[in-house]
This record gives sequence, structure tokens and C-alpha cells, in this order.
Amino acid sequence: ETCIRLPLVRTPNTSTRPSVRRDPELYAGLSGPSYSIRGVNEKFKLPSTKTLQPGVDQESGQLDTWPARPIKPASSFPPRNASTCTASRTSVHRSRSAKIPDRMSVAPKPKFLEQLEAYLHREMKLLECPPDGPHELRLQVHQEVFQYLIEDFKTYKPILSAIKKEYELFIAHKQQIIKQLEPHKAQLEAVKEECERRIASLRENDKNEEAGVWKENRKLQAVIDQMRGAELSYKAQIEKLQEELGHLYEQYRDEADARKLLVADYNDLKYRHQQEQQVSEDTHTNEREDPVLLKLKLARTKEDLKVANQRINTMLADYGDVVPRRELEMLEASCKNLETELEVVKNDRTALMGEHNVLQALYKQVVNERDKLSQEMNQLKRSATPRPQWDRCAQYIDGGQDKWNELSNGKSSDQVVDVLLAEIAGVSIDELIKSDVFDGKGVGPEVPRYLKATGQVRNRRIGRGEANRLINGFWQYRTDSTDVLPLDECLFSYLVSINNGDETMAIEEGYNLEDACTRLDYEPLIHLFHQIISDEVDEKVFRYWMQIQATLTAALEQESQKGLVTTTVLGQVLQAILPSKPSDHIKVLLGVASSQGDLSHLLKPCTISQESEGQPSGFSLCLLEQTRQECSSFVQEIANALNNKSQISVADMKQVVLTLDPTKPAEELTALLSRGFAVSPQQISNEAAEVTTTVTKLLQRLNTGHVLRSGP
Repeated sequence: ETCIRLPLVRTPNTSTRPSVRRDPELYAGLSGPSYSIRGVNEKFKLPSTKTLQPGVDQESGQLDTWPARPIKPASSFPPRNASTCTASRTSVHRSRSAKIPDRMSVAPKPKFLEQLEAYLHREMKLLECPPDGPHELRLQVHQEVFQYLIEDFKTYKPILSAIKKEYELFIAHKQQIIKQLEPHKAQLEAVKEECERRIASLRENDKNEEAGVWKENRKLQAVIDQMRGAELSYKAQIEKLQEELGHLYEQYRDEADARKLLVADYNDLKYRHQQEQQVSEDTHTNEREDPVLLKLKLARTKEDLKVANQRINTMLADYGDVVPRRELEMLEASCKNLETELEVVKNDRTALMGEHNVLQALYKQVVNERDKLSQEMNQLKRSATPRPQWDRCAQYIDGGQDKWNELSNGKSSDQVVDVLLAEIAGVSIDELIKSDVFDGKGVGPEVPRYLKATGQVRNRRIGRGEANRLINGFWQYRTDSTDVLPLDECLFSYLVSINNGDETMAIEEGYNLEDACTRLDYEPLIHLFHQIISDEVDEKVFRYWMQIQATLTAALEQESQKGLVTTTVLGQVLQAILPSKPSDHIKVLLGVASSQGDLSHLLKPCTISQESEGQPSGFSLCLLEQTRQECSSFVQEIANALNNKSQISVADMKQVVLTLDPTKPAEELTALLSRGFAVSPQQISNEAAEVTTTVTKLLQRLNTGHVLRSGP
């Protein structure tokens, strides 16, 4: 807050009366009155009052007072502090304020201000500017009016011009940004429409799928209810049949008892008739039989009758519940049929319930995926970045804008990036980006079993981790398998087994694994597998490598104390299990093992599994590399021994190998000759003198095999 009041300036009105203008004095520094700010002890100078005065009417005895407001009398102003207002400043103020009349009226607008406002309204009306709101025409008119105002105030013209210039630069900068963002606005609207269209499509698909699942669920529920009703019907039929069976059995028992009674009555009547006939005959024969004898016969007859009744009762008691075999067999057959039908109904119901549960799980999964896609879409709406200006790349491409339009026309951002990478690398786009499918290599005998396919195979572009898992799983499958199959057949069998017997998926896995081996050939484990499966390296190289690591781990476990392995112990174990290895190779192995820190990691068994990514250690890779070098060195010694020969027989080759390695076992020698001459071990044993080959082919086969020196 300042304590000085500058004089008000009135713009002269040239239309009413002439005015005498006086050139202001030149600026001579801050030599005028001073002012201070409350809370700050320093005083600040102003330019001279004569310098500040513009070239206006100086003869008028009254100053313009605008904006119009009531002027208080001089006595009503608060007293001034001597510390903040100097005497010279006070005198200037009094001299200026003395000319202001002591009245409470409102002063009219200055003429220049009225002219400016009239010009402003007239120009806006002529240009048909909108009454309010930002517009370019309104801005243009106000800029002109402000320019007139600057031209009139000569003293403040530089600072006002600078302010105007800064505003205009800032407005031009913002307009340029708006022009740059206009294309992005259209692209954003296009992306928005595409996203909304996709959302509508997804919602429609979800609605259709949900309706289909609901109808299928209702259908299955109706089938389940129908089968439940059939089950209840079968149960009711079984109960009814059991009840009818009980009634039939009771009727059978009653009829059997009645039949037995009839038979007994018939036998009794027959017996009585016979007895009467016999008595009649005896009466005629012996009319006067002895009464005592008759009594004895009667007693005997009663005893026989009693025994017969006892036997009849016993038979009735023992066989009263017996069912005829024919009816029993018929009932058993009917019961078995009903039980079979009931079991089938139960199995069908279990299957339907399982399918119903699967459909419910699938429906939940589809709902979750839909929600996830909706969330991703909303996130993309909020945070999606605008598309880059790809046309800026044209000036850096050979051929200019025409070449760039030809390369990038109709391609997505991802594809345009691939085009840029291809131009930077200097290769074609087809070489940089592989097709989404592989062309089948046919089913000829020269094609490996796991690559025999016609047509197109999907390219999944598997990475290093999945390729290593497939390779390790194959070696584990190869080790556990009891069937001795060729490598391509064994690999195909393994791929079929991990794909649940689907040969089409196995062929697809084979093509993707072959492509990964080609792309990731710099990986040691993948490179070795590719060489072995392509018959460029013998499978024994990998088996020998794994066997040596397993033997080394077992030996270190026996020699180490409390799980600690030292360099001395490692060197002794290496010399013991690898007596033919050169000493400089052992030193290199010790150096590599020591560089990896604690040597206790060598106690971990070297295993392969389908879940591991199969990254071997530096010590293991060094051991493999030294093994390959030793094989190449031994083959080179054989080549030097056969330097002057073009053809060689098995016997001569055997003599050369034994000369170089006298301690080589017969089994390893037979394997070496079998690989070198490309015949079976049986042919080497039976027809050794008749098998020959060229030295060049022999050395080529030995270079791809596992040929090591056995002795020192």
C-alpha cells in the first residue's frame, strides 16, 4: 500500500476546442517524489512529475476525475505520517488537489474514453460480433482499441506494448496448439466411436450367449426333471411288481397247500378203499378171524397213520415257502433288467449334472471376462494416449513422403513400428515379422515325424521359457521311455502325450518348437537340442554331459565335509572321474567354478524336468564346451593319421584308433566305427573286412558324434 496519490490525467478533446500541447521533459532518472511501503524501511523514488506528464492540455485549470466517484473534503482525509510521506510529496499533492472543487457530484466520462467505447461498439456492430463469449472478431476489435489507447499514452507505451505483445504471443501459441490438437480430436472421436461400437458388440454377444446358456440350462433342467420323474416311475413299478410278486407267491403257497391236501385226501381215500377191499376179501376168506389179531392190526395201522401224518406235517413245514424255479428265474431276470435301467438313469443324471456344473462355471468365466474387458475399455477411455504423428518419419526414410505413404498406408501403429524397425535394420518387413502361420512341409519321408503336415500351422511365437520347458520335458520323457524310437518319432510321441493325444496340436507344438530353436539359437541348451534333433550332433553328447554332471555331484557329496566344497576337493574329483581331461582344462573349470562364489552349488543334482526352464550354470556350460573341444581334437588326430588316404576300411580304421587310443574299450570302439561307417554294430562285427567309406564322410560323421579319448 503506497502513501502517494498521482495526479489524474484528462485526455484532451480536439473536437471541442484547440489545445496547446507541450512536450514533456526527457527522462532524467528517479529524481521525483518518493514513497514507501508499510513494513519496509526502504524508500522508493519516482520520476519527475514533469517527465510523467503526457503531452496533453496544460492550460485547463481542472483535471478529469474518472472513474466518477464522490470526492471527500480535504479535512476528511486521514492525517499523514511524517515517516512515510516526505514534505515535497505533500506539497505536490496539495498543489494538485487544490484545483479539485469541493463538491460531492459525479464527474462525466472523459471524451477520449467515450470515443473509444463508441468506436468499440460501432466496430463490433459492423463486424456482427456475438454479444458475449470469446470470439476472434471481438478480440480483433479490442486489440485495435487497446492499440489506440497505447498510442495516446506516450509515457507508458513501451510497457503497454510489451504487455500487449506478450498477450498476443501467448494467444498465438495457444492457437497453434489448438490447431495441432484438432486432428487428434477427430482421431479421439473415431477411437471413441470404435470403442463404443465394440462395447455394444460385446454386450450384444454377451446377451446372446447368456440367452443361449439360459435356454440350454432350462432344457437340461427339463431333461433332469423328466429323468427324475422316470426314476420315480421306475421305483413305483418296482414296488408294484414286488407287491404283485408277493400276492402271486401267496396264491402259489395256497394252491400248493391245497394240492398237497387233495393228494393226501386222495391217498387216504385210496388207502381206505384198498383196506376195505382187503377187509372184505379177508372177511370172505376168514369169516371168523381172531378179534385179538384184528385189534393188533388196528393198533399197527394207527401207528403207521401217525407216522405218515408226522411226515406230512414235516414236509409242509420244511417246503411251505418254496417257490417254483421257473417263476424264480423269471422274477430274477425282471429284477436285473430294472436294476440295469436304474443304473443307466443314474449315470445319465450324473453326466447331466456334470455338464450343468461345467456350463455354470463357463458362464461365470464369461461374465468375469466381460467385466474385465469393460474395465479395460473404461481405463483405455481415461488413459489412452493419442496416436503419434507417423508422417514425421517420412523425412528420414529413403524415398521421402511417397515411399513412406507406400510403406505405412493402411497399417496399424504396431505394424508401422515394425516397418520403422525393418527400415532401420535394413531388412524386408517379411524377414522381420514372420507370418502368423507356418506352411506345412508335407508328409514325405525326408520330413521329420513331428513336422509332417499339409496346409498351414498356427504360429504361436513361443518364447525362451516355454521352449526350454518343452526341451527339458522331452529329455525327461526320453530318459523314462522304455521304447527305443528315433528322435523325431520320440519327440512326436512326447508332444502327443502332453496334448492329451491330439496329433494336430502336437504338430503345431513341433512347428513352434522348431521356429523357437531357429530364433533362439544363441541359447546353449536350445542350440544343442536343435543340433541333436537335426542329426547334426549325436545324442550321446547330451547323455554324456548329464552323466558326467551326475557323477561329479555324487563324488563331491562323498568327498565334501558338512556340505562344503573347496577348490582342492573339486580338482581331485575332476582328475579322478575324468582322467583323460587335460590339466589346463581342469584349471579353467576350477576358475569358472570359483568365479561363481560358493562351490556348494555344485552339490545340487543336475536334473531336468518339464517345469524347469533349464538354464545351465557357467560351470556346466564350460564342461560341455570342453567336451566338444576334446571330441574335435581327437577327430583331428584321426584326420592327421588318415591324411594320405581317400578310402578306408573298418579294419584299417580300427587299427588307427587303437594306435591313437590303445585303452579304448571294445564297446566304445564299436560305437565309433558304427557311426563313422554309418552301419549297425552287428555289421561292424560280422562284415568288418567288407565295409569301406571315404575319409571325408568318415570325418564328417565323427565330428557330429561323441568321440572322446578313453586313455590319457
